[in-house]
Parts: sequence; structure tokens; C-alpha cells
Amino acid sequence: MSDPLGLISNSRFHRRATFDTACGSLAVSFAEIGCVTGPALLFLPGMFASRYVGIHLHALAERAGVRLLVVDRPGMGASTDVPLSQRVSTWVDLVPRLLAYLGIARVNLVAHSAGTVFLLNIWAQCRELLNPDIFFLAPWVDTANSHVTVMQMAQYIPTKAFTLWHHIPRFFVTQGAPMLATSGGLIRKLTSTSRTGEATEENHVSLDANGRSIEHDYGVLPAEQAELLRHALRFMYDENTVGANSEALQCLRKGDSDWGVCSDYAQFAQMMAEREQSMDDRVRIHAYFAATDALVGSRGQEYFKKCWQAPGIEAIDFIATTVVGTDHDTLIQSEEVWTAIMASIGGRE
Repeated sequence: MSDPLGLISNSRFHRRATFDTACGSLAVSFAEIGCVTGPALLFLPGMFASRYVGIHLHALAERAGVRLLVVDRPGMGASTDVPLSQRVSTWVDLVPRLLAYLGIARVNLVAHSAGTVFLLNIWAQCRELLNPDIFFLAPWVDTANSHVTVMQMAQYIPTKAFTLWHHIPRFFVTQGAPMLATSGGLIRKLTSTSRTGEATEENHVSLDANGRSIEHDYGVLPAEQAELLRHALRFMYDENTVGANSEALQCLRKGDSDWGVCSDYAQFAQMMAEREQSMDDRVRIHAYFAATDALVGSRGQEYFKKCWQAPGIEAIDFIATTVVGTDHDTLIQSEEVWTAIMASIGGRE
């Protein structure tokens, strides 16, 4: 990749379509990354759910022979915004239409952070469209079960204040200020992962090692990787990001937010396990957890694991992996994780 700006400007990463849905006529923008003839993998990013979050995976997906789809959720990019209460139902209505439009019969799902809620609803309501391997990266957990103090404090912020949330990262990007996380564009270290700073240093070391690994395996120089990230963030915030306000409220379960059929993860797991018993291709869940997670915390991670390891869930295989040297945001940059995911769905080793 000698021309990061040319790559990110590729028309495949800026596709648009309009669909007549139960919520009316909706425009949607999306990216097709990697190999367009390979097995399809739909990536549901975190809070700033933009297609730009997945473009840095192009070299990996292309080498693996995987067709990676990243769709702008409502209010992001050129995707039509919808009321907070309709975000999940709109998504469930939209995804089958988009897959049919692209000629994709079945797809694997991978979600990061806030994308978890959308993935679970697609699984429950569009099972016939799914291949059996489902992947979670730093899965989001309700604050009532994660008990993360900073998130509990955020729940006391007035709902109206979140009408400005999407402007905060935009300010830092346009001012050329500090490092930002690629996972949804959140400003890195809004909260500290460690009082001593040791975890932060470990994460930086891991990112450097990951960059060197991508250089070695895919020939993408660290400077090119950094330039691609800078362009992705700038382009993302040049487009609409108002949907991030609703995503923040949804994560915090404020206002008219609706988690659909997965309002209670433990009950959802039991329900899906009963359904999967009758399936020939039972779902396998692969959960990747960050070594330090300031937004979900260790208690949130353990809660998510227990939901899928509880008695009565035997119909669903659950595989949990903790990725050393990562945090909630940097986990989605891990070459090791993405290589494993793409190989699992039938991509080339």
C-alpha cells in the first residue's frame, strides 16, 4: 500500500443504496473491503459505527480472501438517521435487504463493543442468513452488570447533553490533537486503564508490535498504516456522525433506547440455546476480551462469559480468548485476532 489516500478513496469503500423499509425509505452507506468473491463477514463496529473503522483491514481481508462488509448505522456517513427507539428494529429490517441487494445468501457476524446489541438482534431474528461462527470483540455489557464506575457516573449526565456528544471527537480530530482510538473513533484514554499507567504503556508496546507484524506479513509500512488511520478519522468526521449520540444513549440505556430481544443477556442466552438445539449448523461464539477494559471492566467480561457458560447453554459452543496488551479500543487492531477470525470463516490461511 504505497498510496493510503488513494486506497481510502476507492469507490468500493463508499457505496450507497436506498431501501424501502418498515421505517420508510432509508439510504445506507457501506464499504466492501478485501476480496469481493470470498466468504462474507459483516463487521458491526462500536459507538462511532462508521465504515472507515474497517478500511485498515483491507490488506488482511484481501490476503485471506474474505469479503468484509462494514455498514454505517443510522446517522453515520450517508445512512439515514432514525429515532433512538427505532435503531435496533431498523437495523434488523435493513440487513436482510442489503444482503439480498449484494447477492449474499449467508454471512458471518463480528461485532465490537456497542455493535454487540445489533449482532444479537440479527442472530435472533435473521438466523436463516447466518453462518455458524459469530465473533465478539470487547463485547458491550450493561452498566448494571459491569459496575464500571465511570460508566455509572455517565448515566447521570442529562440526556440532552448527548446531543453534542458527536462534536467532541470531531473537535480533537480537526484540531490535530492527541491519539484517537480506531474503534469507533473514541478519544483514547478519556478514562485511565491504570492508576500507575503500566497498562497504557503495555498497550502502546502491543500496538507497535502489531504494526511491525502487519509490515512483515502484508508489506504495509508503519508510516502508511498511520497515514491511513489519519485519513480515515478525518474523512469520517467530515461526514455525518450524529448517530453516535444515539449510540451513546443506547449503551447507557438512557432516553428511549431499546435493546430489542437482548435486554437481558442471561435470558437471551437461554432462549438462543433452546433454538440452536434444532439447528444442523449450531452457532459457535468466539469472544475476544481486552487485557484491560476501562469501559466494560473485568466484572463485565466475567458476566458475559457466565451468560454463555451457564447450565442449559450446551447447544452453543463458547470460546473465550483474552488478548494480551490490548484495551477496549485497540483490540480491533490486532492482526492476530483478525487473522484467526478470517481463517475461521473459510478464508485462506
